[in-house]
Amino acid sequence: MKKLSTRSCEEIMTTVYKPIEFVIDGLLAQGLYILAGAPKVGKSWLALDMCLSIAKGEKNLGLKTSQGTALYLCLKTAFSESKTGFMN
Repeated sequence: MKKLSTRSCEEIMTTVYKPIEFVIDGLLAQGLYILAGAPKVGKSWLALDMCLSIAKGEKNLGLKTSQGTALYLCLKTAFSESKTGFMN
């Protein structure tokens, strides 16, 4: 088992970190996210739209994107619904 790695507040505050790289300008940084909210408000479609915009390097919600690889895990939607979303 690995030993838990910890850092003091002083160490964190004095370390120079590289700037955060946003894939959707000022909104979404690189990394893993969980999108949560009430049912039927469009979370899946928002996530799909963001992934497609990143993959194409197109604006999303009026914001610049950095073209790159996006992974969309469709864990509840039927493939036929996803296909419709890809075509729009």
